[in-house]
Amino acid sequence: MRGSGPWSCTITLRFQYDDKGTPLSLSREVPFPTIYDPKDVELWLRRAQAAILTPQARPQEFHNKSREEIKGLQTVMLPFSWNKVEVLIRDPDGADLSFVDLPGIIQHHSTDTEVIPFVKKLTELYIKNKNTLIVVTVPMTDDFENQGAFELATQADPKGLRTIGVGTKPDMLTPGNTSSLDKWKLILEGTSSNLRHGYYCVKLPTDKDREAGHSRSELEALEKTFHRTTEPWKSLDDQSRLGMRNFVENTSRLLIGLIENNLPDIKKRVDTILDTDKKLLSRLPAPFTVSNPISVILLRVAAFCKALQGTITGTQKKDFIHKNQARYEVFKNEIKKTTPNLQWSGTRPAPAVPSVPSVPASSVTKPAPLSPIYVADVQETVRAHRTWELPGYVPFEATKDIILQHIEHWEDPLTRCFNDISKNTLDLIRSLVREPEYFGRFFRLLSFVETVIKQEETALRAKVTEMLKKKFNMENGSPLRTENLDRFNQDRSTWLSQIYGNNQTPSDEHRVMADIHAYFQIASARFIDVVVLCIEEEWHSKLAMRLEECLIEKIPPLSRERLDGLLGEDPHISRQRTHLNQRITQLTKIKTRLAEYRTSGPDLGFLWIAPSPVIGQQRPGKERRKGGKKN
Repeated sequence: MRGSGPWSCTITLRFQYDDKGTPLSLSREVPFPTIYDPKDVELWLRRAQAAILTPQARPQEFHNKSREEIKGLQTVMLPFSWNKVEVLIRDPDGADLSFVDLPGIIQHHSTDTEVIPFVKKLTELYIKNKNTLIVVTVPMTDDFENQGAFELATQADPKGLRTIGVGTKPDMLTPGNTSSLDKWKLILEGTSSNLRHGYYCVKLPTDKDREAGHSRSELEALEKTFHRTTEPWKSLDDQSRLGMRNFVENTSRLLIGLIENNLPDIKKRVDTILDTDKKLLSRLPAPFTVSNPISVILLRVAAFCKALQGTITGTQKKDFIHKNQARYEVFKNEIKKTTPNLQWSGTRPAPAVPSVPSVPASSVTKPAPLSPIYVADVQETVRAHRTWELPGYVPFEATKDIILQHIEHWEDPLTRCFNDISKNTLDLIRSLVREPEYFGRFFRLLSFVETVIKQEETALRAKVTEMLKKKFNMENGSPLRTENLDRFNQDRSTWLSQIYGNNQTPSDEHRVMADIHAYFQIASARFIDVVVLCIEEEWHSKLAMRLEECLIEKIPPLSRERLDGLLGEDPHISRQRTHLNQRITQLTKIKTRLAEYRTSGPDLGFLWIAPSPVIGQQRPGKERRKGGKKN
């Protein structure tokens, strides 16, 4: 940057990726010292480069490394890194120019085959931007047409509208290299150039020149002397194509013109990003500070338990109750499907396969529990249970046997029903505890509450499961009970009247069927009601009460330090807020500078925008992420 004040060079390490190449949600800047003597820049750049390429070490460890010590670290340094060394030079005699120094394109690497595709990918990433000028440097001793860098530049800029060629090391071309000298002369004169902005020729200081401690003006003088005294450079009509100063100043004007042409788009992009970041920030909860953490936590516990109780009882949200009612209806239908299918007339259809030889009566197979029950089946069951009863008496065990064959099918629907209802309850609790107004914005408090809930629901679930098991066993055991005799007699009479009317005496088998029918109606309705009441009272109501009691019991004894920790903000949200605030501040400055641009002149140092964190961001390719290294 051209600016008033003394010359200075500020070096900063910018870490945007971890040591595995994964993008960081928040970039990290590590400042290196500001340098005021140009002679110190080279060593400090080597130190910064070594720090970037050695992520396992602290950057500060490189501040005092000598050139020899850095050279000795080559074996432990990465070949490249996606992270950057940023250099900001303020120079009253300089030019406004912003550029990224990319690694040279390589065709072979002796130890790491991933280096070659990485360098190519890194280069393509930077040069694909349509608002970027591409500067390709080529030693004049090489065949520029076969350079890999030119190949990539041509792919990104096929018409050569934003590519600039720079030939280096012109002193390596001796007078005997007439073919190369003539070719480069035509290129610099524009005769054979295919690039809109043409080519430049620069002679950079040699190691010997730098070690001699020449000033910048002396180095510029040496370069000018070379071009003015050496053929074919001294014979060029357009001397503006020679020398580093001409290249920098002309490129600076091109870059500024490019920025000015795209200023409306740049402003629009800044406004869009700024608006997006402000919306993202507004969605984050405000920073939370409190002087009395226990009261805050207990108030949130009370509010959570009230919301849970209100949802369970239906005084607040109705969806939960409607969902459970639908599940209870399924349970009810499953129990009703086990009702004995009593056939008071007709006989069992003959089997499709040939009849088997008769076997003793005690070994006759009973009909399948849920298959139709015919009079003959009842007769067989009665016969199987008959002992020394007097004539005209039917063994009660026969009636009970048929009833229990059907009641035993209630256990699976019961288990499934409670599993589904309890899952609905736990889903509701998990949803409520994560809401910001309760515990959602405090990740440690949320974890604490979820642990307590897990302990209590596990214990209560086991208890309720045992209670429901007992309810089932009461129906599935002996004796069969009911005090609802009026309902029993009415259902029994109704079933018999459809066969005999009111005038005939029913057969023993039909009386057994009527008893089975009447009892099953009472028992199944009773079981359905008992199960629903047990789940609602022993599971839902008691769970809500136990959670409130347990949370209120466990929280007050905690230390002040632990209570403060429970109200600590989720680090992810905190980092997100910090990052967004930094970006908004930066973008606001950029917006202000863009508005002032035409009156204050260009300042290219302000145009860098930190990347926005993207959840689930995909890596651009499978190659190991590394970054540019300047040799």
